[in-house]
Parts: sequence; C-alpha cells; structure tokens
Amino acid sequence: MLNYKNEKLQISPLEYETIREYYKNSCKEDLKFGLEYERISINSDTLQNADYNIIEKIIKNFAHIKGWGLLYDENTLIGAMGENSSVSLEPGCQFELSLEPKREIPEIEKFTKSICTLLDRIAKFYNVDFLPIGITPLSTYKNIDIVEKQRYKIMANSLPKNGKFAPIMMRETAGVQLNIDYKSEEDAIDKIRLLCFISPFLTGFFANSPIRNNKLTNYKSFRALAWKYTGKERCGIFYNTILDNKNSTFDDYINAIINIPLLFIERDGKKIITDCKITFREFMKNGFKEYRATMKDYILHASLCFPDVRLKNCIEIRNHDSQSLEMTLALCAFYKGILQSNFSEIFKHFEKINSNDINKMGFLAAEKGLDFKYKDFDAKNFTKQLFKIASENLDIKEKHYLNCALALLQEGKCIADTIIEDKIKNADDLKKHLKRVNKC
Repeated sequence: MLNYKNEKLQISPLEYETIREYYKNSCKEDLKFGLEYERISINSDTLQNADYNIIEKIIKNFAHIKGWGLLYDENTLIGAMGENSSVSLEPGCQFELSLEPKREIPEIEKFTKSICTLLDRIAKFYNVDFLPIGITPLSTYKNIDIVEKQRYKIMANSLPKNGKFAPIMMRETAGVQLNIDYKSEEDAIDKIRLLCFISPFLTGFFANSPIRNNKLTNYKSFRALAWKYTGKERCGIFYNTILDNKNSTFDDYINAIINIPLLFIERDGKKIITDCKITFREFMKNGFKEYRATMKDYILHASLCFPDVRLKNCIEIRNHDSQSLEMTLALCAFYKGILQSNFSEIFKHFEKINSNDINKMGFLAAEKGLDFKYKDFDAKNFTKQLFKIASENLDIKEKHYLNCALALLQEGKCIADTIIEDKIKNADDLKKHLKRVNKC
C-alpha cells in the first residue's frame, strides 16, 4: 500500500504531540481519491491458489513492459512500482494495484483499466486468472503458502493468537479500498464518523464472497466475517468514542491506536518482534529493551491496526469485498458523492445508534448482505437512500458510474445475490459466472 507522499520520519524519542502533528500536517486543500484494488490469484485449470513462482514471473514481465522498478523484501520479489503507483502481493498471493491519487473518476478508470488489462494478458500466458471476488473460492489457508515477506510472517505467527480467522483474512481474502483526503481535524473526524456509520450498509451491498472451500457458505461476505474474527482489539471499529461522541478529535483515534499491543518494530531493515507483550503507549513510556519509540514506529504500528475506516495521512475506507472494475468504479462514485453531501442529514438517522449497534449490523451485513433490519433501519431501503444522496451530489459526467449499482439496488439485491440466484455452488461455476457477468 502506498502513502500519498514519502514522509521524513524522525529518529528521536517520540512524544504524543508529534503524533498529533503528523495528522494535522496531513490536512490538504487539494482533495483526491486513491484506489487500492485487490484480486484473487488462481490457476486457470485447477482453480487452486496460484503458485508464487508463477506470480513472480508475471510481476517481472509486467515491470519490464511498463518500465517499472521491482520491489523486494530481502530476497523476495513482492511487487513493482512506477508512475507513482504500484502492483504488489498480499500474504496469500492476492494481487493488489495501488493507484496514485486522482481527482476524477475517469482518471481512475483509465489507469486501472490499462493496468488490469495488461496484467490479465500476461497472466493468461502463465495460465493464471485474477478473480474480482472477496475470497478464494477453492483453496483455503491450510494449503496457501504465505508470501515470504518479513511483515507477513510475523503477522501470520502473531495474529491468530487473538483472532481465529486471521489466517483466512491474510491468505484467502481480497478487498477494495478507497483512500480520501481530509481538509482539517474536524473534517477528518466528521468523515470517519459518517463512513463508520454507513459501513454496514456498504459492506452488505458490496458483499461478494459467498463461495468458499468449493461450496456455498451461509455468508454473503465471508471476507467480512473473517475480518470480524481477526482480532477485535485491532479490527472492526475499535475507536468507539469517535462514534459515540460527536465532539471527538484526533486524540480519540490516537489513544485507541497506542492502546493496541505492539507486534514489532524495525531498526536498520531488521524486524524486532515484541509479540504483543506491551502496548504502543507502554513502548512510548518505557521503551522496549534498548529501543525507544519513534514516529516511524508509530506509523508502522498504526498500519498493523485494521479498523474498517483507518486514519493515516489520508482516510482509508476498507470494508468492501473485491469487485469487478465496473462495480469498483461505482464504489468510487458512491463515496465521492456521499462525501460531497450534507453530512448532518445523514447523521440524523444515527442519533440513537452507537458503536455497538454498528458492530452488530456489521455481522448482519456479512451474513445477509442487505437482507436485514435493525432497529429503525431497513438495510435495502436505507442503502437506496444513500445511493440517491450520492448521485445527487455527483457531477453529471460521473453519475453514470453508479448505474450498475443502482440497477441492482432497484431489484433489492447485493452483489452476492446474483451469485446465489444463478445457483453457483462451487469454484468452477463461480469462475464461469464471473467471466459471464463482469465487463472487466
């Protein structure tokens, strides 16, 4: 994943106010959107997870054609970078495109389509398919080798201790993430609150992972379920005070992050494992062995916390299954429109809703997509309202990106419903279904 810019990181002992300044200095007037688009890598014949040695060749060929530089972690090839963007590997060889932030959706479409088209052509030569789906449909974590990246190996050893589905999350799942800028502290907190409040409905609509282990599961987004059980202290929405207090500040987010156990730090390219024995707050106060906390440590630590909506030098919206390019652009259009709307009108619907309610609705969305009701919310109807608001706040040249989503909503369906209604019950049927219905 790419940050918007390279940060000059301090090496002196870290003070709390330095963390606060990091977020304040990340405020921008020129607002852009960055896309991170993951897809599942499978062997075209066996439908098993693609082998790393083959994916490595795809990356090298892609980099050669594009003139991009190769990215390594020690001796392991993990991606390529160029044009201020990158392609890289997630822990289970899921393929991710991280796009340079853009102002307009047509810019996102043009760049993403060109990269994905080239990758798909190269992959076809190596008998690999990249599936725009939220979870690998045949292979499970038990027979997916983890990419030999130091960070991934530490996570694979540590996260399952507190999250029983962490291996599924790491090795099997793929998502779509949108990164957005914020103008001020107030703007950032307002956006985080809005995005968290509406997250169950967007998780439900973009649910796209009902097939796992070669069979239909009882969940429309098994990916979302896996994230729920990856570790409640660092996943979901653990910064509850921001949702429950409309007068929140950066401090509420920072304090939630520094109270989370520390996995590891880096010194001179080497990983020093703390194995969650201390929180980051304790690390700031007392150090770890001979090491003292720095801002670089904080940024690394914050990247190892996985809330549905994450604050960095931009705001990351992380709660969606992987989608076709058509639906991915609809997702981009939705958020651009909704973030240009009058937030107060949406907040009115959540006056009696707290963080615990959002968590419960998140579980319902993972299981049922949009087929749930909770308190005053009918998920289908409320999601239609949200998309209507988004459409009304988009420029005329970008409204059409919502058409595919609006057509599905008109039928009262989420993405997974199209799979279930087509009587897809295994990986082979799913692959054929995806090729039939997806335009990319």
